Amino acid sequence: EFQKQPLPLQQVKDYIAYAREYCRPKMTPAATSVLQRYFMKLRHGNRKGDVPITTRQLEALIRLSQARAKACLRPCVLKEDAEDVVELMIECNKQVHTDGSGNIDKGRGGAGGKNKPKRAFLAAMRDSGSSEFAYPDLLRISERVNLPMG
Repeated sequence: EFQKQPLPLQQVKDYIAYAREYCRPKMTPAATSVLQRYFMKLRHGNRKGDVPITTRQLEALIRLSQARAKACLRPCVLKEDAEDVVELMIECNKQVHTDGSGNIDKGRGGAGGKNKPKRAFLAAMRDSGSSEFAYPDLLRISERVNLPMG
């Protein structure tokens, strides 16, 4: 029967300690294939407007798959672990990289969007032809490239 009461804290701590100490799940070929297909689909299907994917995301997918298997004290990562992690990544990307109207916005999240306005600001400064700027000049440039100053 389903347990409705929370587990005792010490039991949870012992479980986590045991998993950390003794459980080192290895990737199975089936799990590797799931992650590889997802990564390659995003990597090679990257069109203008898509959110780019890097090897860091692949490494994160592997670590999350291993963590899911470790939470179940399994010695290997199952295909289902990898599929659940891919689904999690898809949902995260939707939440992080989609604006309020449902459109993909690469400036949201970690797709290099943080530095884009700063690069645009520096480019606008170079394009101005001046080597010295007063504060009002900087404010005007920042408004033009949509980079709030303050």
